[in-house]
Amino acid sequence: MNIRPTIWLIKALCLLLLLSVIGIFYPDLSWLVFSCLALFAILFFVDFFFACIPVNLEIVRQHSSTLPIGVPAKIKLHLLNLKNRSIKGEIIDHYPTVHHVEVLPVKIEFSGRQEVELEYRLTPLIRGFFEMNMAEIKIETLFGFWHKFIKIPVKSEFKVYPNYSEVMKYGILAAEQRLSQMGILKKRRRGQGTDFYQLREFRKGDRLNSIDWKSTARLREIISKDYQLEQDQQIFFLLDCGRRMRSMDGDLSHFDHSVNAMLLLNYVASRQGDAVGMMTFAGPKRFLPTVKSRSNVNRFLNALYDVHPTHEAADYLVAAENLKSILNKRSMVVILSNLRGEDDRDLIKALELLRTRHLVIFVALREEIFEIELNKEVRGFNDALKYASLQSYLKGREETLHQLRQANIITIDTNPGKLHIEMVNRYFEIKGSGRL
Repeated sequence: MNIRPTIWLIKALCLLLLLSVIGIFYPDLSWLVFSCLALFAILFFVDFFFACIPVNLEIVRQHSSTLPIGVPAKIKLHLLNLKNRSIKGEIIDHYPTVHHVEVLPVKIEFSGRQEVELEYRLTPLIRGFFEMNMAEIKIETLFGFWHKFIKIPVKSEFKVYPNYSEVMKYGILAAEQRLSQMGILKKRRRGQGTDFYQLREFRKGDRLNSIDWKSTARLREIISKDYQLEQDQQIFFLLDCGRRMRSMDGDLSHFDHSVNAMLLLNYVASRQGDAVGMMTFAGPKRFLPTVKSRSNVNRFLNALYDVHPTHEAADYLVAAENLKSILNKRSMVVILSNLRGEDDRDLIKALELLRTRHLVIFVALREEIFEIELNKEVRGFNDALKYASLQSYLKGREETLHQLRQANIITIDTNPGKLHIEMVNRYFEIKGSGRL
């Protein structure tokens, strides 16, 4: 327990000092000064006495054990006053300061033996494991001369995962056949695909080459072959954890945007019947073998929630050699990184090494801030120098992308906010074409 004076106590002392000065110059008013001093002494000690009376409170904190990064989460506090004394003040929860909170501190006022439920919002800004061990209550005393601070142990913990809200949104919209609201376009026409699915009656709009002539002759009616997207394929992610992925767009880094997009494509591919795996490079080493399972999203969440981009430089060639040695079956290899113009030699060599066995997709994230800076008005020498430097940087980056395309490497060049949609659309495009 910690008791501190308030501004009202300071104001009262200043007023008494002023009255004392008046009493010196006007002796006839000394009775007023002594009366005020006596009254203040009584109020002072009464208020301090009430401040020292123990308070018996219980606090229970409730929240989800897993929170997605960047998504506001509700934190509930249940307060129970175990004594008959009324309490008025504020509650301050000791949350991890790396995150953002709203509506704290919260004002409280409840009578004896009353239970109160409070709520505030916490927006996680960093992934990882976090603990909250304490809550603090600032209580106002009877006359407001003192503030009493009481710390109450309230232990809870949570993990901040990559943002899986897009995964949940995809599942809901897919069930309702409204994927176009996310920007996901499944362009495959009816009956097309690579794996035979079933025989059925010919319908208007079917292609002539989909007719099964043997079944048509046997049944004496036109029968079509129906196909579906090929299953039992492998999708493998190679995730850059190096220093370039520390670039920020909004509240999230390029690394976080990449992980979020990877989770969505993981969810989509798993429900298409494909096996999914992952490996990191240029940072903490995490490896998940390809597995065909609907719980792949949970595997990725548990493996990546505490991984952060480092200050290491990405060595694409070493990463490609390591992946080639452990990934034998032909797969769709998706490399997520942040492209620079100086990457051309080692990057192309690494991608060509993987392309001998796998279908390679290189995802190059763009910094949105560069586009914003280029659209600003040039007003002086420094602005002109910045503009020329950005143009030179973007030209080198575009030349590297052109070389990748010339080497028949599939590329996705996009802003981080659109990455998840671009990756899913490209996945469906490749699956429907049968290229894998």
